[in-house]
Amino acid sequence: MRFSDYNGTKNKVTLIGTMLFIHAVLIYIIIYMMVSRSGTQCQDVFQRPFEQHQIRLRPKRPNFPLEQLESNDATKLVNFTEFQYINNNEIICANSEVFLLILISSAPGNKPKRDSIRKTWGDRGPDVKLLFMLGYSENKATEMEIEIESHIYMDIVQGNFIDSYKNLTYKSVMSLKYVVYHCPQTTYVLKVDDDSFVNTPLLMNFLKHDLSPYGAENLFLCNDMTGSPAIREPNSKWYMPVEDFPDDCYPSYCSGWYAIFSPDIAFKLYKASQKLKYIYIDDAFVYGIAAQKANVTHVDLSYYTLAYRNEELLFNGTYDNIPLLFGYPNMGPEQIERVHGYFKNRPVEKSIHKLLGQGG
Repeated sequence: MRFSDYNGTKNKVTLIGTMLFIHAVLIYIIIYMMVSRSGTQCQDVFQRPFEQHQIRLRPKRPNFPLEQLESNDATKLVNFTEFQYINNNEIICANSEVFLLILISSAPGNKPKRDSIRKTWGDRGPDVKLLFMLGYSENKATEMEIEIESHIYMDIVQGNFIDSYKNLTYKSVMSLKYVVYHCPQTTYVLKVDDDSFVNTPLLMNFLKHDLSPYGAENLFLCNDMTGSPAIREPNSKWYMPVEDFPDDCYPSYCSGWYAIFSPDIAFKLYKASQKLKYIYIDDAFVYGIAAQKANVTHVDLSYYTLAYRNEELLFNGTYDNIPLLFGYPNMGPEQIERVHGYFKNRPVEKSIHKLLGQGG
């Protein structure tokens, strides 16, 4: 065979391969459009390639299988069997449509942080509900201040456990409990700490346009913490005795400063958490150990945060083409307000591309 004949045959094979690929892509697009536009006789969810979650194609009424929970579940938080709310504010979700429920872990003495959030990224629309999750303070003056704050803003949920570092897991499970019992109709849930920044307008567009205005199933997005060892040094803040957790490493879990999940994930994490031995490292407990027990896995979203980036480069345009949804952990009120001011003066993209395993 002459070289020219071989080269021509090779070009034809390449052309045929390209045409077959284009044909396959067109078939996928047509099927997707048919599924998206079809009537009630078709499926309710659509599985996207390379993603573990399914976007909803139409609204769905909440239906948690509460019968799977223990009979004393309402008054139980892991190993605490006398739980009750001091402040509930259950009216927040009552008889209303909730697109995004934001649950913010806070401490009784962190009112400056709560005020900063209220006037920045927490200043939300009618379909977004925001609640601060607290334990109680043994300081009576602080408790009186919280009562007044709750009356003014109606955004405090407080449990009857002492608010302390060793009780953070109670607070996290209480947040899940609130979703299960008081706001099951929410379309999405955002769990975040009070020292974090959220680019709320862009997050809303991501949820509505890149995911679905009707919600999703099996959705769990966060900053990945794979390969974290259990610390055996007794003087460490994160000390974990072997008798409490014998494995050398925690299961792959989410860093606790933010996580986005669908309500079905909230129920699965809650149900599993209620049956586990208590450990106080809340993110490893809920997002790792309980998630593993519930057969729940997460998708890393760290590229779309300021974590591991130089904050100052945000203000000189370096990150202008990166759709940043979150700040970074341990931000102070001044930092939150500064970052909020930057995003407030920028246009909000309608959609985020190259997300969830599709590049970036």
